Amino acid sequence: MIKVLSGKHKGRKLSTFNLSSIRPTQARIKKSMMDTLMPFENKTILDLFSGVGTLGIEAMSRGASFVYFIDSNPKAINILKKNINMLNLEDEVKIKSFDVFKFLKNTDLKFDIILADPPYYKYDFEYMRLLIKPILESGGTFCYESNKQEVNDTSDLKIKEYGNTQLTFWSKT
Repeated sequence: MIKVLSGKHKGRKLSTFNLSSIRPTQARIKKSMMDTLMPFENKTILDLFSGVGTLGIEAMSRGASFVYFIDSNPKAINILKKNINMLNLEDEVKIKSFDVFKFLKNTDLKFDIILADPPYYKYDFEYMRLLIKPILESGGTFCYESNKQEVNDTSDLKIKEYGNTQLTFWSKT
């Protein structure tokens, strides 16, 4: 069971499903991520590989003004839509059933915070940072959840580790 941890929807249960390619973020990791990214007020969020929407919904609950959800899994998108409807957030979100990389290469939108929680072991932080850099607002933050992995230059990064999971934060100057 996945719950919203904080904010106006605190305690609300979100629908999910069991599928090996969908791995919801653990509550303690999600809390740490959100606490690091705060404040969310008046921020536009991009939730990549959004699955059923746990990260973007948590950001909305904590005050984000708008969230774009991008995922290519039709089953995940259907459950995401149910979660959004249950919380009456339809006017504050855009859901795209779309390949993340095609979206990143073709969008002209800009975001204050970008969250990426791709399947573990499939992509690396440096590759994702190159793709999100043009669409992240100056002063914005990119948070990448992954398995533990080496990052070449950590001078402008904040890295937190939890067991096999790593959160990598990068702020665009």
